[in-house]
Amino acid sequence: MRIACLPQFAQIACLSVACSLGALSTVSAEPARIIFAHKNWSDLRGVLNVFETARAACLAQPVTKDLPKQLLPEGYEIVSSSLHALGFETGSEPKAVVLSRTGDEANDYAEGAPPYVELTFATDAAPSGGCRVAWRRKWDYSQDVDRIMDSMAVLFDPWFSYALKAVRVSRPDDGFTAQEQYSLLSEWAVPCFGGKWCRVGALLELRRDEGVHLTITRSEEPVGSQDAN
Repeated sequence: MRIACLPQFAQIACLSVACSLGALSTVSAEPARIIFAHKNWSDLRGVLNVFETARAACLAQPVTKDLPKQLLPEGYEIVSSSLHALGFETGSEPKAVVLSRTGDEANDYAEGAPPYVELTFATDAAPSGGCRVAWRRKWDYSQDVDRIMDSMAVLFDPWFSYALKAVRVSRPDDGFTAQEQYSLLSEWAVPCFGGKWCRVGALLELRRDEGVHLTITRSEEPVGSQDAN
């Protein structure tokens, strides 16, 4: 069994926290352009970019028609979800759009782009719309990939909880065993717009031959009140 210990990963965590706390501690009153504050690297810095993007895009406000343009990061474009995923338009007015560096999901991965954001417009059944942030990147390290994978798997839950003030609502694992690949699915209650709680799903996949793939999704309407006992 490998021991999940990586000094440089811990150092990155310490350096990143000072920059991330201010950005993650409040919910913005007005939508602001997404900025990737950390180096887009396949370690905690890249993960923090996903957390911050999810907060800005998915948790700070419901989805409106104007939101994609308000959030659009510098150098990104807005495309339909079908064009981004499939490479062609369906012909109908899109029900969802994607903020993407390249406009194509496969090219985003091939070029190692920062996270992309998929925004699903509101409907009668889902008046707040839906939101998904995804990031996929090959390993930027030629050595210690196994230990980086172990560290990311171990530290993901506490960092998710700490950074997004989230409470895990799905059952955690009973223990940890180092593996050749990880597929970690979790559900969380996260403070969000309107003083309510949003149910958020997270999927972290770590594969030695492919890299890291992280998806954070808000697909349900917010519920309850943050002030409730």
